[in-house]
Amino acid sequence: MSFAETLVILLVAVIVLGPRRLPEAARRLGHWMGVARRAGDEFKRQILSMDQALDDRLNTAVSDLDALVPSDEALAAKLDAAVAEAEAAFGAPPPASPDDAFGAPPVPGGLPAEPEPPPGPEAAAGPEPAPSSPGAPGPKPDPAAAEARP
Repeated sequence: MSFAETLVILLVAVIVLGPRRLPEAARRLGHWMGVARRAGDEFKRQILSMDQALDDRLNTAVSDLDALVPSDEALAAKLDAAVAEAEAAFGAPPPASPDDAFGAPPVPGGLPAEPEPPPGPEAAAGPEPAPSSPGAPGPKPDPAAAEARP
């Protein structure tokens, strides 16, 4: 609030209250401003106290969870121990591929592709459509396929 605004408010207060009641009004106003400030400070203190209590509970919960969940190093050590135990119990580690399991030597370049069957007259004509109804006649014979037969 600027000085001019304060001066206007003070002038209106002198006019409305008069010079005799103005000191008493200023004391009351000061008293109530102190009460409001103390209430605000108490509210702020309670909010900060609740915030601190929540932080403490959160930190306690996080530390409890950390105690329950093992670290990555502990999990890695357990896994290494289990692998060592399994190797001791069963011998060599499992094979890397199914071919190794049967003792077959690996095929260089991978397995060969399966040969495709030679195209026959059925492949040239395409798939036969299914009849649309039980009484409908089947597909018509292909005259070119009939001529190709000996």
